[in-house]
Amino acid sequence: MRGQVLLPQVSAGHWAQKREVTLARAVAALHAGTGTIAIAYEAAVLIHGGSLRRFEPDIDVVLSYRPRLTTTALPRVIYGGTLARRVPRCERVPLERAERLGRQVQLRRHYREDLSEHDIVTINGVPVTSLARTLTDCLLDLPPADALVAGDSLLRVHCRPDRWRSRDTNALWQELVADVEERLSSYRHRNGRVRAQSLLKLLSPWAESPGESELRRILLAAGFPLPELQHRVVAENNEYFLDLSWPDIMLDVEFDGALKYAGDDVVFQEGIRQDRLKRAGWHVVRFKTPALREPDSVVRQVLDASPQGRMWVLQPRAWMNTMSPLP
Repeated sequence: MRGQVLLPQVSAGHWAQKREVTLARAVAALHAGTGTIAIAYEAAVLIHGGSLRRFEPDIDVVLSYRPRLTTTALPRVIYGGTLARRVPRCERVPLERAERLGRQVQLRRHYREDLSEHDIVTINGVPVTSLARTLTDCLLDLPPADALVAGDSLLRVHCRPDRWRSRDTNALWQELVADVEERLSSYRHRNGRVRAQSLLKLLSPWAESPGESELRRILLAAGFPLPELQHRVVAENNEYFLDLSWPDIMLDVEFDGALKYAGDDVVFQEGIRQDRLKRAGWHVVRFKTPALREPDSVVRQVLDASPQGRMWVLQPRAWMNTMSPLP
């Protein structure tokens, strides 16, 4: 933005560069606009410490007045090089081998009459909508696929799930859900309220990554019954926690998004784990990040991995398939 300059510091993967630029855009919007009182929606999720389905979201701010101009296109950025860089002012964009052109991001300005002083908190000097308010806004206005990933991550931030103290985690979970339910109920004639209430019931702090959340969304949208998350299993005197499972038919669905960053020993241990679970009677199917782009294939593989003689009664939740495009 005019008068706002970022000196990039992150030289890691493109996702880390996008996070740096997104946070910088949010702070720039706060500084550049008069009357801006808080960062909201997906940028607020990041500032709270949560995760998003897409790495480069639009930037939403709340103003103290009704804006005449509600959206502004922000400069596009090139990612993947040594440092992120702004697109040069020329017709052709020269890209290095590892670089990718970022999406066209919008700055969106909102005026909210119902925003109270309790709905705004300050994190590292930056005013953002509170965690409960951010979750409510995301459920109401984001596409369901994006809202599920953001919602799961906000629950993780709030509950700090501990497998050994699940009662404390679940108490915090229900406390936040009750708060958001009350907020949603107050929007009697608000578009998207019923969908938001349905989605709230599907969120869980026990989803450990955006990939797990997206995998669960694919299966729920296809009509699978609610899985149990982090189900505890003892196999050959070893204790394991399963990502997504249906214990009644001993079906385990695992997400291995982080394995490609792990060492050979981690991959080897995962193989031992899977063999032990199979010998204990569990049917195991695993997915990595690229599989999430082919949801029909994911559904077929889970159905094929189901025990013989088990008939699934799928009740599709087609409304969950609405999503923002990934880069």
